Amino acid sequence: MNLHRALAAGVVLAASLAVAPPAEARQASCWGGPTVTDYKGRTFSTSTCPTWTQTAVLDQASLPGAETTGVLFPADNWMVCQRKSGENPQYGGGRNNYWLYTQGDTSYFHGGWGWIPATAVSYGGDYQAIPGVKICPSGFYG
Repeated sequence: MNLHRALAAGVVLAASLAVAPPAEARQASCWGGPTVTDYKGRTFSTSTCPTWTQTAVLDQASLPGAETTGVLFPADNWMVCQRKSGENPQYGGGRNNYWLYTQGDTSYFHGGWGWIPATAVSYGGDYQAIPGVKICPSGFYG
């Protein structure tokens, strides 16, 4: 009787492990985030992504001439959308030209709203969009 219970428990455990995604798969993209309203009064759905380094939030999605609107600290941070633009700062050896619209943890102006480089996100390939974050609509510049 105990052998049958042990075998049955083993089958149930094996079945649950077979359907559970590995940790890498669960973290392969961003996940649903809160609904937010930016400093212009626009409301957005978001995706939450882990960032691994502190980064400046910029008023435009490129470096030359951009002003810092705030600072985003490393954590699980939400992103509104992303778009291709100028070259990112090279954090940790990563290279990219995607920028993500979000709000910083600190604010200098515009409520800290602006763009962070994709190289600050914990995963994503060189010169590729961050998985799980929608592409900004054409003509959206924050």
